[in-house]
Amino acid sequence: MTDSGSGFDSESDPDPYPVPNRDPDLNPNIPEPRSPDPDEFIRPSALVLPAVAEPPLAERRPWLERADLTDALSIPGTETPLYLTADGVAITTTGIGKSDAATTVTALLAAPALELDSAYVVSAGIAGGPPERVALGSVVIADAVVDWDRKHRWDRDQTGASEGDTDSGDFDADANPAAGLDLLAYRPRDYVHRLDTELVDAALEAAADATLDSDPAARAYQDEYEFGDAPTAGPTVERGTTVCGDEFWHGPRYAREVAWLCAAYGVTPYLTTQMEDAATATALDRFGLLDRYLSVRAVANYDRPAPGETVEESFDGTAASLDLARENAARVGRTVVTELVASDPLGVGTDSLKT
Repeated sequence: MTDSGSGFDSESDPDPYPVPNRDPDLNPNIPEPRSPDPDEFIRPSALVLPAVAEPPLAERRPWLERADLTDALSIPGTETPLYLTADGVAITTTGIGKSDAATTVTALLAAPALELDSAYVVSAGIAGGPPERVALGSVVIADAVVDWDRKHRWDRDQTGASEGDTDSGDFDADANPAAGLDLLAYRPRDYVHRLDTELVDAALEAAADATLDSDPAARAYQDEYEFGDAPTAGPTVERGTTVCGDEFWHGPRYAREVAWLCAAYGVTPYLTTQMEDAATATALDRFGLLDRYLSVRAVANYDRPAPGETVEESFDGTAASLDLARENAARVGRTVVTELVASDPLGVGTDSLKT
């Protein structure tokens, strides 16, 4: 999961971004955000959506520090300014969690000055992941986005129990996640977004040209996870399911529940976990733009502790694994965005236009 400038040109306008946004060390040429002109029309070729601007996660940092920034817009309903680059890419943060992400993306899609019909949209940032599946720092391009929060969670051990009776009987959610979970009975659809196959294929082909970083300290931490099928190599680019939820869950019991939900939807195995992408996908779907959406996430931490660790000790991973994931997410994300804008695999018309 990823610092931005504040202020409108007019001193009479309220500051829409109360968190300090400007960091001269990040990019000395970072522009001051302004309100779009009433007759202005901006058509980005791509929209990049890290979640977080502030440290320690700072997902946005590598995108801004290496970009040729030409403009910054204050868009009502967004958390940080929308920065525009010389090659037509727009960058802003969604905020952490599904409500923040849905609000930001909807505000961008509904903004009169923005035309996103010809833009590829890429969530780019860090994520958790299962230690038996992916190396720390690996980047996963998702082909399915599962909403973890849409389900039944049953306290079946309390069936018929009187107040204060905690006898669990035969119920064992640790051993059998299905004992306490069900798919939502009144769902109008499955709560999984299957992303456009052609676009995912194009992104994976482009990502093959990206050079992934590695870190010996992150690798040493990875090696503490003694799983029989655990990755033994460094970071790779993978394709698979990402799971999105507002809950900061951590530990093997909940990992088994996540695996169960993905199996119920037929999208196993899951490779990353994060907090925004189901909301972003839903907002894009409502506007008929889901087909140009990608989730590009790098694994910063594992979703359960290593042997001898507590869940609290392992929750964030390490500083080395965070730095590695943030860097690799940006490397692959930039490579993918550059290629999508150049080749336009879906023919959406990515030539940027500003009038």
